[in-house]
Amino acid sequence: MIRSVKEILLHGVRSVFHNTKFVVLLWAMNAVSALVLAVPIYNILLDNLGNSLISDRISQNFDMMWYIQFRNLYSIQLSQLPLTIYFVGGIYVLVQTFFLGGLIAIFNAPDKNHMVDFFYGGVKYFIRFAKIVMLSLILYAVAFKINDYSGYLLTNLFKNSENVTADFILKFLRYILLVFYIGIVTMLSDYSKISLAVRDKTKIWIECFNAVLFIRDNFYKVFVVFLIVAIIGALGAIVYNIIGRFIPRTPFYFLILSFILQQMLIIFRLLVRMLFCSTEVTLFNDLSARVVRLEAQ
Repeated sequence: MIRSVKEILLHGVRSVFHNTKFVVLLWAMNAVSALVLAVPIYNILLDNLGNSLISDRISQNFDMMWYIQFRNLYSIQLSQLPLTIYFVGGIYVLVQTFFLGGLIAIFNAPDKNHMVDFFYGGVKYFIRFAKIVMLSLILYAVAFKINDYSGYLLTNLFKNSENVTADFILKFLRYILLVFYIGIVTMLSDYSKISLAVRDKTKIWIECFNAVLFIRDNFYKVFVVFLIVAIIGALGAIVYNIIGRFIPRTPFYFLILSFILQQMLIIFRLLVRMLFCSTEVTLFNDLSARVVRLEAQ
């Protein structure tokens, strides 16, 4: 039975809330990654401000002189942070790729949604999904390079012009096209992984091509569902930013409230990611199912 967009979303939400136990695992991975990145900065700040009265002054107002001195004193340690961020980011992407295999496995077979099934799906599909991730990263890099070059071109075209309106419109369209391109690549990446897992295939290029055909043939429904889920995620970030503006930065115990709010946003984003996965698996199974025609005899 081919379901409507509303039915797809409702089914996706139910599937997510029937598997909320996996959010704890996803959140733990986020927490560990954040801790690995935060500990070096915390140690540097503790060494610099641990026994200093400057910390009280900085908590009230930012001190630019202290910041300049801090950058000069710890220039070596700070210069090593980007490498740490790249390393942790790479590990994080690989782990999330592993988790995605587990999520697709449990959403594709709702009766097998135990932790063992989750990890089995992650192990089974990891290598195939990792290849899709590498291809997606190349396409993202190409998109950002084209965006940069188009920006340089527009800057050179309008550097001696007073037509500010045309410059603004073209640059705005440039970013809209970038967002649209990223969305298309993300959908292609997601449905290629789903096609590999649901059909249990190993040929990467063939399933990528099948994903392109699937999105082309069902573009309206696929894009609408993807857009609605993306808007839900964006609304969560907007609500967080609005509430965050009303939380004071001092005294220090308000930081606990801010921390709790941030964790709620992270958990909400993880649920949205699971909703993406659930709705995409449902759409793929729905729209790619074979229609069996019975003839009366």
